[in-house]
Amino acid sequence: MVDFRPFRGILPRLGSDESIAERISPPYDIISAEEQSRLQEKRYNITRITLGGLDGRYEEAAEELDGWISSGALVQDDRECYYLYRQSFQGPDGWLSRDGIIGVLRTEGYEQGNIIPHEETFSKVKEDRLNLLRATATHCESIFGLYDRSDVDLGELSGRAERLFETTDALGTVHQLFRVHQTADVAALRDMFSSKRMLIADGHHRYETAYRYSLENEGDERKAYVLCTMVSSDDSGMFVLPTHRLIKGLDYRPEELMGRMRERFTVREVKSMEAMEEALGAASAPTFGLMLKDGSMHLAEHTSSQDDILWSVDAYVFQEVMFNDVLRSMPGGGDMRIEYDHEASSAARRMANGDLDLAVIVRAPSLEQVWEVAEKGRKMPKKTTYFWPKIWSGFVLYQMK
Repeated sequence: MVDFRPFRGILPRLGSDESIAERISPPYDIISAEEQSRLQEKRYNITRITLGGLDGRYEEAAEELDGWISSGALVQDDRECYYLYRQSFQGPDGWLSRDGIIGVLRTEGYEQGNIIPHEETFSKVKEDRLNLLRATATHCESIFGLYDRSDVDLGELSGRAERLFETTDALGTVHQLFRVHQTADVAALRDMFSSKRMLIADGHHRYETAYRYSLENEGDERKAYVLCTMVSSDDSGMFVLPTHRLIKGLDYRPEELMGRMRERFTVREVKSMEAMEEALGAASAPTFGLMLKDGSMHLAEHTSSQDDILWSVDAYVFQEVMFNDVLRSMPGGGDMRIEYDHEASSAARRMANGDLDLAVIVRAPSLEQVWEVAEKGRKMPKKTTYFWPKIWSGFVLYQMK
């Protein structure tokens, strides 16, 4: 089971004319160059640290962080706490709220079975994060973990907790941070998590980097832990968004592509985006929506007799069958590029504008599928899941110096 502890967090101390919105940011890996530039114009924005080392300037990022602490722009809590992080947002069917508990998680190898991955990772990204961690000895961003259910009423707990920050981001999500410091509440949370396993929802790269860092610093107990936000998988605000595959650089004749698709899939044409989305929602087998450059739209269903759980995951079937077997076999298939989008309407606009050659609309896996795949020791392809809203950075840091 996991070791998930309270800690003395490093928190922003805001100036009289400053808001918490100036300090925080989305996770480093979803920030565009334009947004990075805008955020880093703010004197104490966390991106000046989390995105301060991409050009090899890791020591400069560390020096800036140390300067914030020595100047009092960041201060350390005087007691060990958990922090409750509530995000309220507009979901598909109305207003939702999701509660996460922030603490520090002891890192260990996946083979122990207590911390469970579900996606593949990129080694280059991990090297960058490791260099930044070596320089700063600080976890500035949290990984996002799921546990099976909460045995503590977090709604009641939030009523006793101390509210620290509140802000609304550009997409309308309300972020609130509370300090959980009462002795009984801290003890109840620690006891609850001592019987839980955790599935990594987001932050595989950061977790694996933190574990490697702990091995490099064996014997230093503080460096064995990583900043983590734990969310119950039965939280009413917990869901997964799809990640659609957008193809560029593929030169094809629509009739030829459809002929090759019919060799591996059951294919039928649909007349509208609404009809496509309705059919995808009702499908029981891996099924894809296809938008072709001639303006036509199709559904492609794949059935498999294989027992492997991964063959029930749309993104895996796309990778193994549609991408590797069908698209790569097209003339020039080796030159195609994949981009990603979470909105089918955005993909449709880009197709209409001639920006894409093919859009593949993919269904998100259910939380049950994510757990089942992970518990069987398998991993989904990269960019299979998109847990939203993201866990924002800069509300609280974990320093190991």
